[in-house]
Amino acid sequence: MPLLAVMLVVASCAIHAFWNFLVKRAENKLAFTVLFLAATPLLFLPMIVPLSPKLSLPTVGWICIVATGIVYAAYFIALAQAYLVSDLSFAYPLSRGLGPALTVVWGVVLLGERPSALGFLGIALVLVGVFALQWQPNLASRIGRFFVPSALPAWLVGLMYSVYSVIDKIAVGHLGVHPAVYIYAAYTVCAALVLPIALIRCSKETLLKEWRRNWSSCIATSILNIAAYLLVLWAMSLPNTPASYIVPLRTLSVLFGVLFGTEVLGESGRWRKLGAATLLMIGVSLIAFA
Repeated sequence: MPLLAVMLVVASCAIHAFWNFLVKRAENKLAFTVLFLAATPLLFLPMIVPLSPKLSLPTVGWICIVATGIVYAAYFIALAQAYLVSDLSFAYPLSRGLGPALTVVWGVVLLGERPSALGFLGIALVLVGVFALQWQPNLASRIGRFFVPSALPAWLVGLMYSVYSVIDKIAVGHLGVHPAVYIYAAYTVCAALVLPIALIRCSKETLLKEWRRNWSSCIATSILNIAAYLLVLWAMSLPNTPASYIVPLRTLSVLFGVLFGTEVLGESGRWRKLGAATLLMIGVSLIAFA
């Protein structure tokens, strides 16, 4: 695998974890989320204009875009809630590790894929990592309880991650929708859905207050969110760069997420979370190679 591809994917991992750190650091997570989502279509409009001829899509392509936009909306609302009730170093690796494992399930159920024994071992390791992340000393007497209440939004984030990954594969992989057009249109649908929901749960004054406080972070998050995805696409476009290497390498983001949480935000449980993140990385790597 070319060194440039490795550097691009590692940079993407760091960028992805960093924009999640910015969401976690926001005063009002939901207001911040809707603001950066609303800014995304405006900021990336110059990128999409040259691709406007590719906006002529079959009906099923537009159905995928709308479906992805709906799933994105649920994803980002759940993400804001996850960072409201959980540490970054807990919610981020939990959702990023769970998503690929659930994607395998959907691949089997919906796309007829058949993972190998190595793939199922990877799923098992992901589940062990998830359990390790959620383990707390005060829950030691309740071993049968796999969930902690604060984990539920992060689980929903992971679930939505897996669902839109399958739709992505259908739209970009099977229908041939241009990736930049696809993600731009899906984010536009997402922003249109999240904005009225945010206005119901947050007042206009709350949104304006969050914008005045964190406008630069909102714009940065909009740019970094798309940039992380485009860096991966760039890496995939390079010769001699198998996707089976890129997918496991992308799980480095869980380590970045844990480090941002424990080292920058001062969240507790550093070594337990690093150990759990390592299990998640190994599990997702096995799933990818399998």
